[in-house]
Amino acid sequence: MIFINPTIIRSLNKSKLRKKIVYFLYDIHPHGIYLSELSRRVKSDPSNVLGCLKGMGNRYNGSSSLIELGLVTCDGKEGMKVYQMTHYGKNIVEYLKDYDSATNNW
Repeated sequence: MIFINPTIIRSLNKSKLRKKIVYFLYDIHPHGIYLSELSRRVKSDPSNVLGCLKGMGNRYNGSSSLIELGLVTCDGKEGMKVYQMTHYGKNIVEYLKDYDSATNNW
């Protein structure tokens, strides 16, 4: 059993795009992906994806962003930024998948 900050659950439940991004990054873990490719894979505009990752203005709160919550890291490799799921983020997604499958059996 891991401790999950309630802010993380709230952040993921408030945004379908944030949840879609963490589930996609979980699927490709331990590999990373750059922004435009991630946008294509989750079928969303790069500015919205960047907002979910880093926060942006009033629409995407920075304190609820995936990087700020510790679910995703951003590393600069060969002149481009690569986004990758953290080990903590991987544990969170595994917990959510278990929780979702348990609640669907009711």
